[in-house]
Amino acid sequence: MTERQDGGCILIVDDDITARMMASVALEQAGFTVAEAANGQQALDEFAAIRPDLILMDVMMPEMDGYTACQRIRLTDAGAHTPILMLTGLDDLESINRAYEAGATDFATKPINFLLLPHRVLYMLRAKRTADELRASEARLANAQRIAKLGHFEWNVETGQFECSPQIGEIFGLRSGERIDSQEALLRHVFPEDRDVFADMIQTAIHERRRYAVEHRILRGDDTVRTVYQEGEFITGTDRPGLWLSGTIQDVTERRRMEKQVHQLAFYDGVTGLPNRTFMRRQLAQALNMAQRHNRIMAVMVMDVDHFGRINDTLGHKAGDELLREVARRIVNCVRGGPRDPRTGEAINDTAARMGGDEFAIVLTEVQAAEDAALIARRIREALTPPCVVGDTEVAVTVSIGISVFPIDSRDAESLLKQADAAMRHAKNMGRDRYQFSTATINARAFERLSLENNLRKALAAGQFELHYQPKVRMSDGVPMGMEALVRWRHPDLGMVSPAEFIPVAEETGLIVPLGEWILREACRQVRAWQDEGLPPLIVSVNLSAAQFRQEGLRGLVAGIVGECRLDPAFLELELTESLLMNDLESSIRLMHDLTSVGLSMSIDDFGVGYSSLSYLKRFPIHTLKVDQSFVRDTPDDADDAAIVTAIIALAHSLRLKVVAEGVEHEAQLQFLKRLRCDAIQGYYFSRPLPPAEFSAWIRKRC
Repeated sequence: MTERQDGGCILIVDDDITARMMASVALEQAGFTVAEAANGQQALDEFAAIRPDLILMDVMMPEMDGYTACQRIRLTDAGAHTPILMLTGLDDLESINRAYEAGATDFATKPINFLLLPHRVLYMLRAKRTADELRASEARLANAQRIAKLGHFEWNVETGQFECSPQIGEIFGLRSGERIDSQEALLRHVFPEDRDVFADMIQTAIHERRRYAVEHRILRGDDTVRTVYQEGEFITGTDRPGLWLSGTIQDVTERRRMEKQVHQLAFYDGVTGLPNRTFMRRQLAQALNMAQRHNRIMAVMVMDVDHFGRINDTLGHKAGDELLREVARRIVNCVRGGPRDPRTGEAINDTAARMGGDEFAIVLTEVQAAEDAALIARRIREALTPPCVVGDTEVAVTVSIGISVFPIDSRDAESLLKQADAAMRHAKNMGRDRYQFSTATINARAFERLSLENNLRKALAAGQFELHYQPKVRMSDGVPMGMEALVRWRHPDLGMVSPAEFIPVAEETGLIVPLGEWILREACRQVRAWQDEGLPPLIVSVNLSAAQFRQEGLRGLVAGIVGECRLDPAFLELELTESLLMNDLESSIRLMHDLTSVGLSMSIDDFGVGYSSLSYLKRFPIHTLKVDQSFVRDTPDDADDAAIVTAIIALAHSLRLKVVAEGVEHEAQLQFLKRLRCDAIQGYYFSRPLPPAEFSAWIRKRC
């Protein structure tokens, strides 16, 4: 090893050779001497040989992890006070506490900002030298503690005797005459939300007779909240009777504020407050990793404000910044109010960032198909349609948007950004105020999707939708007992459009809400009309989407439709999927009880394909389970599907629920379900979904 420089010797312990190299370069350029180790055991050997001034220790390593290596170094005389900065990709409280318990001086989460690393190391070395001086001189201790906002205490855990330095009173903001004279008094100053975790840690430390370290908030006497770092250990080999815990409390509020400020400067844009290019690249890398791991599609959007230079030159840079802030706000609202999972209704979290100048980017982490990104692009363009007010001036703003898609365009983050940027520039060349995919095929599909969406918006007003009805037949006697209402779209030019094509678009655009209301009203009207014509009274089942189920005032809407159609609510059944119900379970149960209070019944559709939440079935106010056709299709030949269907029917009957099997097409399936005493059958074996006139004729023949 080369002769040690003035900056000190740093031992870098990490099994990632790239991370070691980056850290080494940054520290050597700052004047430090660097040694390296690839695992915990090598770290112990290197420490014994060179006695470094500070250690950067990764947590997860082969042979010996960072926690163990840190603990063993702390057991040596030379390593008792050597600063150890633990590096971890985990930032949960348990991992942080474990690092402190192992003896870490501080922790940092990966990825490390290597430009700031030398400053962090220098800060820790300075702190070490300060601590050395504190230990060297009792006379300087009190002043050093005051400067460092560090107090110490000793607590006899057997008698409750508690002693602390004046600095603790200053840290806790005690009023004149007040003092902390017990552990209970100290605990009362811990911030309420942190109190239980803190108390549990202290009790564990006492029970196991071990050192502890924790960072938590306190509520000062002046009602301000501060952050402190507290650590303690048991004193052994003293003349004082009893079991004593000795500890320190340091106010680290300013340190954490500065770290947050440094993080803000490093990863966020100063004008708009959005994440910056550096943060975006990190998020994109993480999103790509998740997409690859779970075989998902994701998209990257790059957008540029059209003619921004002209606006900047005309109104000035201050007005330009104000305009960028307003554009950023509208973009963020589009992302937050953007796509929702059609199965659960949950919002999907995407990331918007300012890449520099007038350029923005969005990482779309959850898209069902590549062209779905066009929905967000159109939403952004619509959001920017109203002029932006800058000072006293209204400014019309448009953007050009480029979109690349993983894995179609690339599997590499840098390439995805470049291709999205190239697509954005192509959009500008085509006349601006538009979006463009990187791949021509997706562009064509996106155009078809837009055309379908536009046609869908007109279809409801034009009366192009109709309902078909598929009968449900009672197993015991073959008599029809009800039917399911299924929407169909008869387009004047396109003919019959498959529900598989237009239902997902309706869900994503929000058109499913007015369409669902029409379906419910038309189904109730038709059933009442059939009753007036003398048809046997049958129960009609109507599917509710996630958006409808979470719709405010749904109970009133359903009750109003039933009353308007003069239909007894006992002849209406609403079908919900189990995945929809499991999103906010307690709220779902309340909504279901609210709906059943109208007098209608409820069933769970497609049971078995989602959560199969057996333990919750008894809490749902339901009357029926529908076995998904994917399980019925291969019965009785497929042993696994047969076992699943058998279990579902047995479970339902044990809970006094009726069972309807969907997708029955063959005699063998019918006989299998009959042996299991399935209550009702639905499928092509009896009838396909029929238009109203054909359904009426079908019923009259069988009743």
